[in-house]
Amino acid sequence: MINKVDTKFTHYFDGNLKQIFLYITDNCNLECQHCIYKPNVKFGFGNKEIPFAETIALLSDFRELGATKLSILGGEPTLYGLKEHKNYELLLQLIQASHDLGYEYIRIVTNGTFQSELLFEERFKLLNEISFSLDGYDEITNDAVRKRGVFRKAVNNIKTAKEIGYDVHITTCVYNKLLEKDTNGDFLLERVMYLGEELNVQTVNFHVLINDGTPIETWQGGLYCTPSIWEEAFKTITQNINNNKYKVHVRIPTTFISEDEFNSNKEYYGYCPVKLGERLLVHPDGILRICSALLASKYGIANFNNFEITWNYGKTNELTDHKIGEFTPCTNRGKVSYGKDRCVLCFSFKPHQNEPVWKDKIEWDLRSKLETNLV
Repeated sequence: MINKVDTKFTHYFDGNLKQIFLYITDNCNLECQHCIYKPNVKFGFGNKEIPFAETIALLSDFRELGATKLSILGGEPTLYGLKEHKNYELLLQLIQASHDLGYEYIRIVTNGTFQSELLFEERFKLLNEISFSLDGYDEITNDAVRKRGVFRKAVNNIKTAKEIGYDVHITTCVYNKLLEKDTNGDFLLERVMYLGEELNVQTVNFHVLINDGTPIETWQGGLYCTPSIWEEAFKTITQNINNNKYKVHVRIPTTFISEDEFNSNKEYYGYCPVKLGERLLVHPDGILRICSALLASKYGIANFNNFEITWNYGKTNELTDHKIGEFTPCTNRGKVSYGKDRCVLCFSFKPHQNEPVWKDKIEWDLRSKLETNLV
């Protein structure tokens, strides 16, 4: 270990750590209405970026603990180090170093507004995946919540990336406009899948904005979807997926199920990253956390500073409310009532999502008693 690490931290993962979500910078060139990371971007204190040397030390230690997948996020990760280094040099060094450390799957999650020249850099080509954030199917629906001109820039970079040979994915936050229906009675959300088909991307990955009382939902700007409408959309899209309607792989969150359905297979529906201990989120403010629902909050399991990782022994340790030995509906989203007989699941509960780090390592999907009618 390069860092001085609290043994409680290593014992928590117990050899199960598989993936790192590295929020490398809080800087961003957009001000998306629904940004779940908004407090860090707008009001974050301390470091706005993780220093390069400290980043490499952390990634080295996490690799030693078993991590094989790395997601590079922000803010906007392509802004990392641009104040001191031109031409994306620090980001390229980070990708190269991560590859050299032995990370088997490295991806970047970007708003797609970077200069297209970056795609031609040999070190950037070490990426296994580029995930572009698009929150609409055209300039009107996307730029309304992001920024004028973003859709065109992102789509142009997607096209260039595909021409070069990158593995390209689209991530979409489902806001209420996308759950409206057209004159044929089809959800507008489906047009995102058709866009994915047109651009020949591998996956369209959805996150739905639900008012669930977690810190990240505080910043949605009134764009959240109602549970009943989402349930209808999920049922429709799931049926369409099972009928092979779309020519692109779709990852979609279940979000709600009945209490009886949950009790029929708690080990499966009780999926929880905190209980699996397979991931870690790393932030410039020094917080290390597990649950994405706690982004931009004071909660985490540990902190890092000056090459030392210390366990959070205080009341803001995110494990406090979790019944680690039990399979339950989502602990953090369960603080809001969604009506009678409606259980809420982790928003990462996306069956059959082809997660690279789970193959032969985590058998969560195999816990399902239902092998056919799931996404």
